[in-house]
Amino acid sequence: RIDPKRSLTRGCARAPAHCLEHRSARISTVKPSPTGFDELTMSFPEGTIHYAGDDVILAGDMTPEQVAACVAAGAKSWLYLNEDCHAKCPKADVQAASLPFECVPVMSPAALTPGVVDKLLDVMSASSKPLVIQCSTATRAGIPLILAKARAEKLGAASALQAAASMDPPLKFTARPELCAGVAKALAPRKPTVFRQLFDTSGSSTYTYLIADGDGGDAILIDPVLEMVDRDLRLCEELGVTLKYVLNTHCHADHITGSGLIKKKMPSVKSVIAEASGAKADVKVKHGDRVSFGDLHVEVRATPGHTAGCVSYVFDDKVFTGDALLIRGCGRTDFQEGSSETLYHAVHSQIFTLPDDTVVYPAHDYKGHRSSTVGEEKRLNPRLSKSKPEFVDIMNKLELSYPKKIDEALPANMVCGIQD
Repeated sequence: RIDPKRSLTRGCARAPAHCLEHRSARISTVKPSPTGFDELTMSFPEGTIHYAGDDVILAGDMTPEQVAACVAAGAKSWLYLNEDCHAKCPKADVQAASLPFECVPVMSPAALTPGVVDKLLDVMSASSKPLVIQCSTATRAGIPLILAKARAEKLGAASALQAAASMDPPLKFTARPELCAGVAKALAPRKPTVFRQLFDTSGSSTYTYLIADGDGGDAILIDPVLEMVDRDLRLCEELGVTLKYVLNTHCHADHITGSGLIKKKMPSVKSVIAEASGAKADVKVKHGDRVSFGDLHVEVRATPGHTAGCVSYVFDDKVFTGDALLIRGCGRTDFQEGSSETLYHAVHSQIFTLPDDTVVYPAHDYKGHRSSTVGEEKRLNPRLSKSKPEFVDIMNKLELSYPKKIDEALPANMVCGIQD
């Protein structure tokens, strides 16, 4: 049974949308809405920053007159990130105006303990808007805002930091690496996550990925291979995790997906693939959706170009890129409605905009590499580090041979590898 739920989208500021729930695991469909820095209709003091889509004002130290100006401009509540004994603490002036005042000191990244993060989130959720968030220079003030967005919009660390840097203006803490690292740590899963990278030894050099919400928790598999299904299911049994979803990054041409055989052996498991692929699956996702299992979420990003239906999955500080981005390479673009121009745009807009330390996990590697980073590939990828015209020229001159297994694999994968 599929029940509608409320959810929020990825990015800077988003509006509610439907969440489709499949028992204990969930797929959220989300749509963008406007946000950013708008001209104020009321006069907040110079130097404050109003994010109208969130109804939040970020501020540094203020005089009593500036505090009064915020109140007069319509501020309804206050969150202070310095100690309340700070010389410029506005507590007395704010309370004199009968506004709620919360002090949650965040003086350094080390202060972002789980307890403090939960307190910040509680204040962000309960406070009347417009809310003023204040520290000394408005730098740390953006941290509660992005933590709240990440929770509401089911963003992992990499996506949340990208969203913070993409806001207009960017949240000031994004210019401070130590604060970014503190935010990333605060957004990491609270309990240890099970993560395994598995290699196809049957010939396709495919990587399959297992992610689970802790020992004994719900799990997903990304890009399973038919010949390796027994190994994958044995590992799930050994680790005591409950497989909920099998996700494909695209309709593969070099191997048959293991999704169909897994479903035959475990009928409760749901298969997932991009709606744009045209392939059969239990759940068809599109850009901005979330796949939820236990307390964890994977974000879907459309990265077409290798095929029209390619997606990448972002989880915490990792991105699973399928064939869109390989280590020092990329997927071919000369079949399955591929497009060099589309692939270049997709990688640069959806993967290369993630933080440089985001770990890249591809669907294949043929030279013994296991992972890379966004920063490495931006600098060192011999194809995608070039300009778009250079990239298109490179791809047009590859003269690759016809995929050996495409005539067998593609028809099977269009029905998600369902085994008769």
